[in-house]
Amino acid sequence: MLTIMCLGTALAVGPVMPDSAADWPERIVQAQVAKQSSTVEHLWSVLNLEPQMRIFQQEAVSEAARLASEGMIAGTGRPWSATVGDIHDPARLKTLFRRGLARSLDNADPALIAEALRFYETGLGRRLVPLETSARNAMLDDQVTAHASEAFAKAEAQGDPRAAQILRLIEEADLIAPNVSSGLNASVAFSTGFGAVGGFDMPLTQDQMLAETWAQQDQIEAETRDWLQAFLMLAYSPLSDNQIDTYTAFATSAAGRELAQVMFAAYDAVFLQTSRDMGMAAGLRLQGQQL
Repeated sequence: MLTIMCLGTALAVGPVMPDSAADWPERIVQAQVAKQSSTVEHLWSVLNLEPQMRIFQQEAVSEAARLASEGMIAGTGRPWSATVGDIHDPARLKTLFRRGLARSLDNADPALIAEALRFYETGLGRRLVPLETSARNAMLDDQVTAHASEAFAKAEAQGDPRAAQILRLIEEADLIAPNVSSGLNASVAFSTGFGAVGGFDMPLTQDQMLAETWAQQDQIEAETRDWLQAFLMLAYSPLSDNQIDTYTAFATSAAGRELAQVMFAAYDAVFLQTSRDMGMAAGLRLQGQQL
């Protein structure tokens, strides 16, 4: 009935035309931007990404403090962890992430993204986000991370089906490669920022930076695998085997993969910028300057 009423009204008043045919492309672009902005907001809300920005900052600050305590950060100035904390200000990370999310959605299938969002808005999907956020927050404590890693290792050694399910999820959802790629890209970005402010005694070429970065691939892959195993073991411990199988089926579906690709691209946008900024800050620190 509403459709018929709207159609009747349109016929009664006649078609509304723009002042110029040239206005149509602009209006189409504006409509697309508005729709994309709505999708970004929807993703941000459904996946509860706000707390993740604060967790990212805490993770970065904790790692910065560790490196400084081990003498890995040269130079003088304010504490390295404070500088890293500023670079990873949650409000800034939010802006970078949402900007990256908008760009990644340009190449995504809207129907698949909508399908993925429906999964996270109902049933099992609604449980996953708080479980993952809680686990990641808990793993800010090194002891929690160690215990989760030990729990996975013990389960795997005993042939526990839960360990097999986690390994299957990691493998079939292809969780390692994008994380390793992101880590390698972040390393190049750090070196690029470091070199841009004269941090290297002998300037490195792009090929040299890439060679040094690729030398870290095996280490990054091993650390990524260990962390994912511990994280998933902790995060999904309240779930049943059937629920994990259900999630694996979603994660390996076209909709699950499309959402994962969009999210990885958004994370990359954040980590590339923050890594480059940290490289510049570290290089300036050597010269007694601040970013």
